[in-house]
Formats: sequence, C-alpha cells, structure tokens
Amino acid sequence: MPNPVSNNTIITHDIIAKDAAVMFLEESTFVKSINRDREQEFGKDRGGYTAGESVRIKIPPTPVVTDGDVWSPTDAAKNAVEETILLKVDTPKHVGLKFGSIEQALKFGEYNAKGGFKERILKPAVKALVSVVEADMLQRAIILTNNFVANTGPLTTLSPYDNARAALQRNLCPEDNRQSLITSNMNVGLVSASRQLFNSQKDLAKQYTEGWIGRYAGFDFHEHQSLYRSTNGTQVAGVTVSGASQTGGTLTIGGVTNGTIFKAGMIFTMTGVNMLHPLTKQDTGNLMQFVVLADATMGGTTGALTIYPKITPAGTANANVTASPAGGAGLTFVGAANQTIEQGLAYQGDAYAAAFVPQKLLAGCVGSTFDAGTFSIRCMTFGDGVNNFEGTRLDVLYGFTGVRNNWAVRTGVGL
Repeated sequence: MPNPVSNNTIITHDIIAKDAAVMFLEESTFVKSINRDREQEFGKDRGGYTAGESVRIKIPPTPVVTDGDVWSPTDAAKNAVEETILLKVDTPKHVGLKFGSIEQALKFGEYNAKGGFKERILKPAVKALVSVVEADMLQRAIILTNNFVANTGPLTTLSPYDNARAALQRNLCPEDNRQSLITSNMNVGLVSASRQLFNSQKDLAKQYTEGWIGRYAGFDFHEHQSLYRSTNGTQVAGVTVSGASQTGGTLTIGGVTNGTIFKAGMIFTMTGVNMLHPLTKQDTGNLMQFVVLADATMGGTTGALTIYPKITPAGTANANVTASPAGGAGLTFVGAANQTIEQGLAYQGDAYAAAFVPQKLLAGCVGSTFDAGTFSIRCMTFGDGVNNFEGTRLDVLYGFTGVRNNWAVRTGVGL
C-alpha cells in the first residue's frame, strides 16, 4: 500500500503510480491469481524494458520410473528432456489521464477526498485498464487450454466442476490456488441452483476480491466480465487424420475443402488416441483432448493444424498419449460449425505465467515507474508547446504464456 502522506503534500507521479498499482491488483482477478514471478528473470537492469524482450521457461520432464534393479540409459535419457516455453514481453497498453499542472498542485487531502481526483479520475481509468488487460490474457489462456467440460444447456448444476476437478487430478495438478471464473449468465444459473453454497458470507468475502462467489470442488469461484467467447470454424464434421504415425505439434488433416476455416480455440479428440497417466504411463481410458492454437484456412483437400498438446506417443520422452492417430482416424470437435461458445475457465495459478516489466521515462517527459517486483506501472506526463496541451498516461508492458496448459479446464455451456 502507498505510504501515508500528509495533507500538505503536493501530488506527484510517484503517488499516482503507487496508487494505480494498488488499484490494478485489487481490481484484477485473473492477473493476481497466475504466476508473475518470471518478471524477475528479465535481467538486472531495472531502468526499463521495451517490447520484444523474452525469457525462456524450462518445464521439467515427467520422470519415468524404471522397473527392476538395472539402471536404464533409455529411461535416464527420457528424464533429461525438458520442454522450453518462451515468455515474450509483447503487449503495451495504456490509458490517458487528466493530470496536468492544475491537478499536480492539489494537496493530498483534495486528491484523496470523496469525489476527488483519485476517485473521480484515477479509479475509473485503472478499472478500464484492468478490464482490457484481463480480457486479452483470458482470450490467450482459453485458446491455449485443451481440457474442456461441456454442459448441454444453461449452467444450472455444479457437476461440470466435479468433472473439471477430475481433469486436473488426472494431470497431477497441484491442489492449491485453484480458481474458477464464470460469466454473469453462468452465475445466474448456478446461484439459482445452489443458493446455499453461494449464499453471501460477508466475513469470508472480505478475504477475496470483489466478484468472489463461493467455493466448490476445490475452486474459488469468481464472476468475471471479460471471459472470451470462442467461435468455431466452418467445418466440424467429416474431418480425418491424413497420414499415419504423426507426432508433435502439427497435425495434417483431410476431409476438408479449399477455403475451410479452423479457428484458434477449437477443441477436438481423435479416435484411438487416449491420454496416458503422467507418471505410470498407463491408459487412463479417456480420449486426449486437443486444441487448435492458430487460425488455419485449408488450401485444398488436406491441410495442417497447429495443436496442443503435442502428440507424444507411449515409449517416448514425456509421452502423453497411447499412440499416434491412425491414418483416416476421425476428429470429433466440441460444438457446431460457426458456433460461438460461452465458457468459463477453471485453473491452477501456475498453469499460466505473466510478466509486467518496468518501462523507462521517455526523453522530455516527467513521471515515475512503480516497480513492485512482480508488477510494474508507469505514470508519465508530456507536453506539447506548439498545440498548448499537456497529457498524462498510465502504461503497462507485459507478456503472457501458458506454462502447463493442462492444469486448466474450459467449462462450456449450451453445447
């Protein structure tokens, strides 16, 4: 929290930046719940960063346990295969403020008073910034997430969250910091069906952010207005695997026509491709769910999709499926062609990573960058002597990526 300030103190950019940082994290739900420790890996220069810098995140392999007393060089080699993910700082966003020379002359009491600058100008600006940043991150998170639990009608039962919990358990997801974000429409149905569970509890609510609803199946439930509604492409029926023994993150498909569109975020399973238990490597009996990571337009009767997770069949390092799909195996997609899917997101905080990095002040500007180690925001004022105006902006620069995308589950309704 900002340090106490006397009523005689003139408002400075330091004060604005500190207050904006506190407000940002108080107003956020998703940002606050995911891993932001990666910012500390962006080097020691705290003077400021620019878009394009990145850090590599190493994901340890799932160890293979060898039977018997004889050391296995094959298994040992598998245990040394790490996956690398790139967290790139690629997204600048800002919001403009009215904070010119008149506002800078305010005393703290005037700034902090009810109806003063902080309440009237700063808080709405920060709220708008939070909303847009979280909408951007949630869109990326949903597109990266392959686990999907479907509900055929309006969400009036909590059973999808029992299934979501089961999906996380199958992926050996840690049980701490599990969150579930739902839309207002989903909340209406859940509250009506589970009024006792989501009854207002003032003492508990004080411990959580605004929008906290209740707790069930190990998830803290929050209502969120920025959840992404994904839309399917133009075809979901008749799609097949084109070519046997495929592995990796690209899948060649057939049964399509020139101009067929597949959209990022589409979920599918493939006949005969089951999920393996992460440790025992036994068949779980559940079809592995895959997600399309990037939009793709087919140029003929075959084409390629970028997918997650990578197809890694039994017997290889970090194996996740029983076998590669057979040539001609069918793909079964969630939802209908061109359908827009309303959905929530249930996840463990380490499924995703974000980094908010400090930015330097530009030449000819005055201001301050508040850097709390895992979150940074800049307040900067600049003048235009030719056109006789002065402007102020709040800036954030961040990166976002999925780290263990299978530690999250999308919960769709109306499917």
